[in-house]
Amino acid sequence: MRRKSRYNRTVGKLMFVLPAIAIIVIGIYAFVQLNSPGTLIVQAQDASCVQLQENCPQLQVAVTVNGKEYTTPTTISVGQGNYVATFSTIEYYYPPSSRDVAVTPGHTTYAVGLYQPATKFVKVTQSGFNLTSVAVLHGVTPVVWTNPSGSTVAFTGGPFSQLTLTPGESYTYIFPSIGSYEFSSVSTNSTLTVQVN
Repeated sequence: MRRKSRYNRTVGKLMFVLPAIAIIVIGIYAFVQLNSPGTLIVQAQDASCVQLQENCPQLQVAVTVNGKEYTTPTTISVGQGNYVATFSTIEYYYPPSSRDVAVTPGHTTYAVGLYQPATKFVKVTQSGFNLTSVAVLHGVTPVVWTNPSGSTVAFTGGPFSQLTLTPGESYTYIFPSIGSYEFSSVSTNSTLTVQVN
């Protein structure tokens, strides 16, 4: 008497085919994920504004990302890899160093360049000012008056009725509004014009 086999050939084929299909699907999914683009957002901001934790406007500057030029702020769809964002020089600011970023598939990565305002220094001595004119950006550029001499000096003009600096003292001011401001040394006829843009 022949025994009936409990083995079902259809079930056996399915037991082989289903895992093979699962492995293929997982492989395709992994390939697609690894080759899908990531997003690189490149921004430029005023560092003094960021330090104050204010809602800072974006600066529009030229930036190079791995040899291609863009203007900030910009959003770039890129493949997985390492990228270098190099920020250009703009008036009234020191340029930030380059940013090295790694982009992974399906994720967003930020490259933010923080621009430090370029400080303008004016020396005031008994002989007067070391400069005749300075150009600054309103609300951004710090102007620092310094007295490197051994005597007390004073000057008038702009928002100051009179500003006196003792030896070694300095005073910093950021002009809040656009205009042209004239300053005169009290001890000489030396003048200084601060053009605020």
